[in-house]
Amino acid sequence: MKIYTDDGYLNIETIINTKLPFVFIVGGRGTGKTYGALKYVVEHGIKFILMRRTQSQVDLINKPEFSPFKALNDDGICDIGSMSLSKYNVGFYHMEDSAEGKAVPSGPAIGYSMALSTISNLRGFDASDCKILIFDEFIPERHERTIKEEGSAFLNAYETINRNRELRGDDPLQVIGLANANDMGNPIFMELGIISKVENMKKKHQSYSLDYNRGIGIFLLEDSPISAKKQNTALYKIAAQDFKEMAIMNDFEELKTDLIKSRPIKEYTPIVTIGELTFYKHKSNKSYYCTTMRIGDPESYTVSDMDLKRFFRKYAYLWTAYLKNNLYFEDATCEIIFKKYAG
Repeated sequence: MKIYTDDGYLNIETIINTKLPFVFIVGGRGTGKTYGALKYVVEHGIKFILMRRTQSQVDLINKPEFSPFKALNDDGICDIGSMSLSKYNVGFYHMEDSAEGKAVPSGPAIGYSMALSTISNLRGFDASDCKILIFDEFIPERHERTIKEEGSAFLNAYETINRNRELRGDDPLQVIGLANANDMGNPIFMELGIISKVENMKKKHQSYSLDYNRGIGIFLLEDSPISAKKQNTALYKIAAQDFKEMAIMNDFEELKTDLIKSRPIKEYTPIVTIGELTFYKHKSNKSYYCTTMRIGDPESYTVSDMDLKRFFRKYAYLWTAYLKNNLYFEDATCEIIFKKYAG
């Protein structure tokens, strides 16, 4: 599959035409993810929803000065404006000049803005005519707070918008998730259980994965021609290596650790299980190992709030071992889950 155009930008049309209901595109700042997705829906006359995580983010893009269509308008591809529909969202419209010389909508809305954090407030709305949900910046940056039960909120938002269209014989709503490689353990990947898949793709330098059984497509912009060109621009000449690795090389922070090492399980004794993780103590030294492999019958805890508190009270030394780089993990997924349990 050719995921880049001849000029090096993301080939969004090829990706959308996989017809997978859930498509996640990660990496490569400035590679045309948002621009390409919006250009596609406008040029193909597809009604859409443009979603961001928080209402404050949506409030910003609802303003004409920060419209996501500004670049497309400047390039002469379209002339899209917006009008407020509620305190939470706007409608996007093709605009034309009225007799008085004012820009006015030339027809019905072609799409809407919405925030994941407040979509539940838009009760009773009918989005059955929206075919694509563009979820821009679905991975929060490290300084951003996550929304409570964010993964579950995403699934509820999808159900609200998708409704019963598949029961009527219509195609499901297609999600196009766009983000940078800020956090492999983000709420969406956690909820969908695809962190291990993404980790394996990174290890194998695999650019895309199409899972037609689950309806999930993952695209990691590993070798973006645009990213390669950006290395000599002003920002990346001064940026720290960690930032360049995330923004240009599409590296997740979680994979840059010496704690991810597969260990021979026979050298360890199981001590406790919590959720899907089992912890082991080395038989001859003071190191520990965390894996999804469960051997024996160790003490077991659920991941309820009460059990998590009990676990970390009794086994606080595991967190101490982790902070001292003395707790090893089978893979990055185990470390991510452990840190999620720790809160």
